[in-house]
Amino acid sequence: MTTTTHIKAKITPWDDPAFVRAFEAARDQTTLDGYADGLKAGSRVEHVLREAGYPKATVEVIRTAREALEQTSHWIVKRDG
Repeated sequence: MTTTTHIKAKITPWDDPAFVRAFEAARDQTTLDGYADGLKAGSRVEHVLREAGYPKATVEVIRTAREALEQTSHWIVKRDG
């Protein structure tokens, strides 16, 4: 059985369509690669974003105990660190 993590992402800057698309592509690829854990997936997305031309991109994963039980996490995604 595969565990699915639901992500609530806050993207800064949200009005940069190229960065938002790059984040979505990185998130989708990370999911396809089998990263289900919020922390590992966030780290992988950050790595993929940096390789995609956003060298200062950061992904902060925030997950409370309740969110862990609900298989949900919050991500704060920043283009410029």
